[in-house]
Amino acid sequence: MIISLNYQFVYADAAAEDLQMMNMPKGKINGCLYNKLHIVMIDSRVNNLRLHCKSGDDDLGDVWRNAGEEFSISFCLNIWKTTLYFCHFYWESKQKVFDVYAMERGNDPDYCYTSQFFGQVECRWMVKDDGFYIARYPGPGQTSLTWIKRFDWD
Repeated sequence: MIISLNYQFVYADAAAEDLQMMNMPKGKINGCLYNKLHIVMIDSRVNNLRLHCKSGDDDLGDVWRNAGEEFSISFCLNIWKTTLYFCHFYWESKQKVFDVYAMERGNDPDYCYTSQFFGQVECRWMVKDDGFYIARYPGPGQTSLTWIKRFDWD
């Protein structure tokens, strides 16, 4: 007898009308069956940013954000630890596609951080007019994030 277990939870933080359109739940599930909750946060610093994020199993549809607004994706890793999320970003005449979360040899990406307080893995991106930045979380004795440019717009 072969039993297949493919449990994956996804929660997209979006406006109520976006959630209805995507058939996504309004509330979060606070835990994962066999691993830590993962959260990818995308902070827009530009107006009229359109993004479309997907994994192999989930298409989160088109989402629009303005400067100061955030979009987040919460998920549990699949049992094989091969989870990947990518987003296609559109702003004015520019665009860019890249992985916002991709396992690296069975580990979380180097740009993610495991929260000591909540036990969840967080990856934070910032979208600006000159490109895409990833947060470096504070080390011992530091109190604020450092932003490092990762990509330019195409």
